[in-house]
Formats: sequence, structure tokens, C-alpha cells
Amino acid sequence: MVQVLVRKKVDSEETLGTFITKEDYSDILIEEDCDLYAESLDGTISEENIIFKFRKNAFTEEEMHNAYLGLREGATESQNRGIAAGPRGEQLGQEGRGNRDWVTAEQLEILSFLSRPVNTFDDGTTVESIKESYLKAKDKDETRGTVWLRSAVTKKYPEYHGWFDKWLAGIHNLSREEQIKEATYVIENYISETNYAQSVKSGIAGFFDRYPRIPYGRVCAYNDKNPEKFKMAFPYLEKLNAHFKELLPARWGKQNEAAQKLHPNFRVSNTVFTTLTINHNWRTACHRDAGDLHEGFSNICGLTGPDNKGWKGAEFILPEYRIAVNLQPRDMLLVNNHAGIHGNDELIGGEEENDRLTLVCYFREKMLDLQSWEYEQLRKQFVEERRQNKDHEFWRPLWNGVSPSMWDTQEWYDYMAAHNMEDPYKKAPAASLDSFF
Repeated sequence: MVQVLVRKKVDSEETLGTFITKEDYSDILIEEDCDLYAESLDGTISEENIIFKFRKNAFTEEEMHNAYLGLREGATESQNRGIAAGPRGEQLGQEGRGNRDWVTAEQLEILSFLSRPVNTFDDGTTVESIKESYLKAKDKDETRGTVWLRSAVTKKYPEYHGWFDKWLAGIHNLSREEQIKEATYVIENYISETNYAQSVKSGIAGFFDRYPRIPYGRVCAYNDKNPEKFKMAFPYLEKLNAHFKELLPARWGKQNEAAQKLHPNFRVSNTVFTTLTINHNWRTACHRDAGDLHEGFSNICGLTGPDNKGWKGAEFILPEYRIAVNLQPRDMLLVNNHAGIHGNDELIGGEEENDRLTLVCYFREKMLDLQSWEYEQLRKQFVEERRQNKDHEFWRPLWNGVSPSMWDTQEWYDYMAAHNMEDPYKKAPAASLDSFF
């Protein structure tokens, strides 16, 4: 087993949302058991400064194949993977634009430059120099999945086409303080908080926390519809949990503490995981993971079907540490994905030649905001009954049953009482809160 200590972290922010290769962004390719640590102030190595632990053949063929069969269909076409899906590139053209108005990388960089504080170090950058650099760039039309809120923009610029250039010309002679204010306003009011991306084969399984449009803790659709298939993966996932406990006992312990606060129905089998991300033949662009427990750790595994022994390419790259990992079937990578930028090299060969399934297992931090299983189920039932009730004051075609402040209304309190449920928050009804939660 190799142990590596990284003495310098390379600034790699420019890689976010882009595809990278191991040739350009790594100096070392890991293909055997390895522990990677960042240098600490006192020179020690521990779980506090661990970057990853990689183990070859951590699972048997049978364990892997059963997990593959139980989870493979969970990776479906998705356009909701943000910058990890990579730049739009040619899809920004008129044929691929659809109904979305993409914020280009050039526009984002200009806004970032104009909104930075006055006392920022002067590196010679100007709006003109940014424009010049993109005139020469091959990927000048790329985006990181960000879109304009056209309805908000047209309130001030009814002639939408070319509005950004008009806005830019209008602030040219303003003071830096005024430019900062203007750019910040555009960022906060004209850009959607929802991130869109290319279509990729990816899905989730396990359990998920509340979301404004789905305001209750819930079972993910895949295992809700395929509970028996999902159970086929349990021996594999429980062994992964055991490896995690053995190799990173402190990190596992923190995650276990969090897991014990949840109802068992919100955990994947007898593990410290709440949620699985399932990816099939997907080359991820550089990104940092979001949503996982800060004190915990991500677990990434490679799986394939019975007729496939492995794949070429798709190495897991950590550009900040100039290291790549050749993750193959049966392998396991425990890695600090929410702190470090990471992406994959290109998968060599097409769909017929490759059957690469990667599994990311983690604990969603917002699951800790949930109440009991019974309470979350009642919230779900309440939303569904409202959605179907055509006599409800808020009902309209395609209504999802959700309305502002619904959890602070007499309607919800009466519904809980009718189902013998006590309010865990001990709140009184109030109509002034503008929250779905």
C-alpha cells in the first residue's frame, strides 16, 4: 500500500464546469492501494487531512454483480446535474438552444470581474481583455449550465436580444463602486438559481430531504418502484459501510452519529448512507459535490455487468493535487469530494464497448432537518390530497399541492389533529411566513 503526502495544492478553479484529461492535470496515476494526505501544519497525517483512500478489488465478483443488477436501471437520462455534466459547447447554437437563454462563460467572467471588491489585487484584467481572450477561444460559447431569467431581464430591456452588451455599455463610465453595485444586481436578479446541464445517464436512489416543490422527506423514485431490486445491492453496500468504518473510523463515526438521529426508514439498509448517486458511462466535468455531510466522507465504487471486465479511460482526476486514480470494477475510493475539485477523463470507446457504472454513496446533510418517518409521510399525504382536491382555494391545472406558508396555516394544524399527530415544532398557526417549510 502506497502512502502519499501532497505538499502543495494547485489553484484549479478554472477547471470547474470543464472536461479535463489526466495528461494535462495529473502527474501521478494511482493503480494500486493508496492513501493520499494533504500536508498539515504540524506535519502529522490523520483523518483530518486525508484526501482519499483507494482500495483495489474491495468486493467480490458476486457482490459487485448483484449490486449492478440491483442499481443499473437507476441511471436514467437526466438534465439536472449542473456543471458536473460539462459545458454546453455546440448545443448553445440555435438548434440546441431550446427555450433557455444561456449565460456564456464570457458573460460570467465579466460579471465576476465587475462585482469583485475595489481592494482586490489588480492583475491587469479589464472587460476588454476578457472579451479579447474569448474572441480567440475555441469554447467561447460554452456555459456552466447557468441561464438568464428572461422575464426579469425584459422588464428593463424589452428588446431582449443584445441586452447584455447594452447594459455593459451603459455602466462603462460609472465609478467602480457603482459598477460593483450594478453587476451584483444582475447576478442576484437576472440569473436563475437553477443550474441546467447536458443530458447524462444518472439517477439517485435511497432517500432524499425536503425540497420546495416536494416539501417532505421521501423515498427516491427508483427504490420506491423497485424495492426488491434495490435490496439486491444491500450486501455490497453493507460491505462498503464496513470498509468505511475500518479505514476511516473517525469520519465513519461522525456519519454514524448523524445516521442514528434519523428514522431507520431514511437510511440505506444497515449503513451510514442515506442516498446513492448512480452514473452510467458518464464523464463528469470538474465540480465539487454539494449536499453531503461535511464531517463525513463520500464513497465511490466502480461496477460493471457480468459480461464486462473493465473499461479504458475515465480516470478520476483531482487537478488540485495533480493526481488521477484508475478506478475499475470492484474498486473503492473513499474521497473528500465536497472539499476537492474532481472530474473524469474521457471514456475510451462507445456504449457497446463499455458498461461503466459508478456509485457514489453519502449522507445528505439536510436529512437531519427531517422529523419522524410518520410526520414526513403525513406531510406527503397532505400535499397529495391538496393537489387532487379541485375544490381547494389554490387548486389550478397542474398544481402540485404546494403553496407559500402552508405549514403555518390552520388547515395544516387541523389536518395533523385529525390524524392524531402532534406538531413537532410546537408552533402556532401564522399566515405571515413566506416559507414552504
